[in-house]
Amino acid sequence: MRITKIEKQKGHPERRNIYADGSFLLGASAETLIRHRLRIGDEIEPAALRSLLQTEELLNAKRTALRYLSYRPRTEREVRHKLREQDFPDHEISTTIDDLKRARLLDDEAFARMYVRDALALRPSGKLLLKRKMLLLGVARPLVDHVLDEAFAGVDQIDVALDAAKKFLKKAGDKKTDAAKIRSRVGGFLARRGYTWDVIEPVLNTLFKNAQHEKHIE
Repeated sequence: MRITKIEKQKGHPERRNIYADGSFLLGASAETLIRHRLRIGDEIEPAALRSLLQTEELLNAKRTALRYLSYRPRTEREVRHKLREQDFPDHEISTTIDDLKRARLLDDEAFARMYVRDALALRPSGKLLLKRKMLLLGVARPLVDHVLDEAFAGVDQIDVALDAAKKFLKKAGDKKTDAAKIRSRVGGFLARRGYTWDVIEPVLNTLFKNAQHEKHIE
């Protein structure tokens, strides 16, 4: 086959329609044409056509990943899952992931640090909640533990949780409720925030000095 015409696609100036022997052959990005040095009059063999299509598919995978990353930072697992949803072959997904990592556009360690920093800036949270959320997003467990240990180094979680509990009580403003029920509500609030019992118990004992020992809060 011989390329007889190359024209811009209407509405997509970065893409081209390629014609061979007077008939439409395929659409491709301008980048693909440049990479393969295709021009009008060139002959294109079946092997060259397959290579061109592979290049185009790989560029499509990268464009899809970059669009996905443009909304917010993502983990490697999230990007991989997104590309699988779009039915890209595994080898193209792996190549795309590797290219994004080399370009520092995909970095689970940087993602984890940013996630913890932003979450703590938004509201006080315990390690348990942050760990659970990052694991669900696909961050490896050893990396999650390392980043959390780093972020909470020197932080007195009991003091932070106590301050959060006081604000919760002030906002609730239900002074007529039975003390045991209020204590239970505060404990539930702190548990939902991801604090473990070794943090929750001293906070409750500080707030409710006269209350009897509570059982473990699940």
